[in-house]
Amino acid sequence: MKYAIAVIAGMGMLAGCASTSNIDLSKVESACGQTCSANYSQCVSKFTFFPLETQHQCTDALRLCAQSCPPR
Repeated sequence: MKYAIAVIAGMGMLAGCASTSNIDLSKVESACGQTCSANYSQCVSKFTFFPLETQHQCTDALRLCAQSCPPR
């Protein structure tokens, strides 16, 4: 039982690390930000056997996309 609780808590922490809350697309050029957002939505909507890994990869891709956009 303790193991199950530890696993669930660990998964919650990993999911928090893949958060997009610190990526602010409102600070980048509008069309570029929309493209990044659409690519992210498409990325996370794919079926996968490893959803946390996919979430991390998609979040990293969104962060890189946003960084490559010109600022407003």
